[in-house]
Amino acid sequence: MRYLKSLWRISKENNVDLKEKIKIKLKEVIDPELRENVWDLKLVKDLKVNEVKRSVSLKFRPTAYQCPLGIQLAMNIKKKLMKIEELDKIDMKVIDYVMADKANKYLKEMD
Repeated sequence: MRYLKSLWRISKENNVDLKEKIKIKLKEVIDPELRENVWDLKLVKDLKVNEVKRSVSLKFRPTAYQCPLGIQLAMNIKKKLMKIEELDKIDMKVIDYVMADKANKYLKEMD
């Protein structure tokens, strides 16, 4: 059954545009405290997709200013987006977070 779900997801992802693929990946990142994905929680701001340049830019705001999982969630988002073959550049910034500078440094190192 798990195999069929994987095939369905792959098939579904191959038939959608880049922005939709990005949303699908963002919905896979779950905030463990709230048990909801970062897209539906509206933690992703200013999502801009350029299919010609194969790039995306976005801002991530953790659920709380001192969220203990903010860096982990940010890195999980970037890892998910890096799995999208059509993307060459991911410009992601963490905002409104006590450790935003540190999180943004880690995100840059992932490039």
